[in-house]
Amino acid sequence: MSSTQMTPPPPPRDRRGFEIAIICALPLEADAVIALFDKHWEDDGQSFGSAPGDPNAYTTGVIGMHNVVVAHMPSMGTVSAAGVATSLRASFDNVKLALVVGICGGVPHGPQHDEEIFLGDVIISQSLIQYDFGRQYPNAFERKNTLEDSLGRPPLEIRSILAKLTTDYHRGRMQDSTNHFFRELQHKLRRATYPGLEADQLFEPSYLHKHYDFTICATCGEDEAQICPGALRMSCTDLGCQGHRTVSRQRPVQHQSSMNTVESETLPSIHIGRMGSGDTVMKSGNHRDEIAKRDGIIAFEMEGAGVWDYFPSIVIKGVCDYADSHKNKQWQPYAAATAAACTKAFLKGWSPRIGPIEQGKSLVLIQLVYSSNSDLRTLD
Repeated sequence: MSSTQMTPPPPPRDRRGFEIAIICALPLEADAVIALFDKHWEDDGQSFGSAPGDPNAYTTGVIGMHNVVVAHMPSMGTVSAAGVATSLRASFDNVKLALVVGICGGVPHGPQHDEEIFLGDVIISQSLIQYDFGRQYPNAFERKNTLEDSLGRPPLEIRSILAKLTTDYHRGRMQDSTNHFFRELQHKLRRATYPGLEADQLFEPSYLHKHYDFTICATCGEDEAQICPGALRMSCTDLGCQGHRTVSRQRPVQHQSSMNTVESETLPSIHIGRMGSGDTVMKSGNHRDEIAKRDGIIAFEMEGAGVWDYFPSIVIKGVCDYADSHKNKQWQPYAAATAAACTKAFLKGWSPRIGPIEQGKSLVLIQLVYSSNSDLRTLD
């Protein structure tokens, strides 16, 4: 069935009509997702509310064939995410999949340095590592990675889908669909404009965001790793970081689509891999590379670990910085938009199929299948 023949879901009778949840930590992340709704149930005067005692705020609508509920987090972090997931489960107890969507810090290279990651690219979690959960010894930090302490593997259905999406064919189709929805979103959100190639600068890990004229700031000159509070609040332009000790990389500017046309604009690439999740904001290039090498992760984010134990989950996030001391907010709107576009592309091919309920039991057998039948060429 082509995407133009897909039957939209009927209006849900109640909260049990929602099987897809999208969890966003920041308003700009939720704005990008909601802007890609195919229908907003609030526009029809339908409000589904929440269970007694649930403090969450929700937005409901339709993406593709799915009724979806967006949960708005009151703050960032795994603890806040866990609280939101707990209440979400109480109100929307038929949710089969939770997508944690938003922005993240990216590792510039894949585990084998065979894949380059740029600002605005999208990371899809293959698994999560809680990288800041462990023991701090006088000489080192030891991450707890025993079976009891780990987040565990995703369910079999999700692992199968992600394995399918790592093939060149299916990733290419999803890339095309993401590009299509991203262009659609750029017409709706002005702030989703591309900041420009010149704004995507990767600095050497040891080059810190600080004053290097020590006559201006003695604090930054006290120690090689010392950064004064004033420098942390300044932009790279203010500090004069541009052009100093940057890593030379060639970003692919053009993308060949499956329709044999060449896009003249720079568009995000999709990467699937292991993500680091924790409550620590990563702002150190050296620590970023050390943890990435140790755990094989390609991005850092702050909400996925809080949701992982409550729902079958996938984290989809756009890279807004390189998780170093030069981290800033310039790329956040663009990265939130690329993540939202990828989320819609993913959901366009996600089909929940519910098997029979066993007699006398509440167990429902779920088969979640990623369909490759959503052909971009049939989209209006």
